[in-house]
Amino acid sequence: MKLLALLFLPLALLPLAGRAQPGAGYEITGQITGLADGARLYLIDGSQRRRIDSATVQQGHFALRGTVAEPVHTYLYAGRGRASSKLADILLDNQRVQINGSQPAYNDVVVSGSDIDRQWKEWFREDARLAQRRLDLGQRYQARLAQPDTAGSGALRHERAQVQHARIVLLKAYVRRYHDTAVGAALPTMCTLGTSLTGADYQEMYQSLTPRWQQSTLGREILTQAGKHPAR
Repeated sequence: MKLLALLFLPLALLPLAGRAQPGAGYEITGQITGLADGARLYLIDGSQRRRIDSATVQQGHFALRGTVAEPVHTYLYAGRGRASSKLADILLDNQRVQINGSQPAYNDVVVSGSDIDRQWKEWFREDARLAQRRLDLGQRYQARLAQPDTAGSGALRHERAQVQHARIVLLKAYVRRYHDTAVGAALPTMCTLGTSLTGADYQEMYQSLTPRWQQSTLGREILTQAGKHPAR
């Protein structure tokens, strides 16, 4: 299943996370078979939709180097405008990241070398399986309604709600597990649960973070979302 395009994460002048040393920055190096020589790659801040960095492909290889003030969810694109293609999502901090691909297609590009990127994608894969299950149940539910089959559709509606609840439980478990990293702070607003989360859910996840991450841009965004989602 394709990774969903996720939103956000503005930058702020805060201490760097992970293994980064003072003055260090990110280094993204990669090789993707099929990229044309001279093609331009763009690293985009997912929240602000602005360019962070760019590079030119030479014999399939490319490199991007710079610094981010705090971890940020980024997109790597080949080209610009309507002709552009998304190659990868990267939860980026000031570390070395490797990218390899058998062709310039999203599902054929692999990102490695970053602990926080690996960790959020572990959550995403688990969440995606549950989301697909909920989608399948929704299709069966609609089919039962069309028959009509009130008893059968009611059971499917209940099961679908249970799956959505399982997604919320999974999200909170990952936030607690990574409460002292960028992953714990990022997941509450990277998820696609939308209105299924209440203000109390966001507050609970915020309170599970360490003070450092509560005070980060990512942590403050959780509080912003808490104010936008009323209690039920």
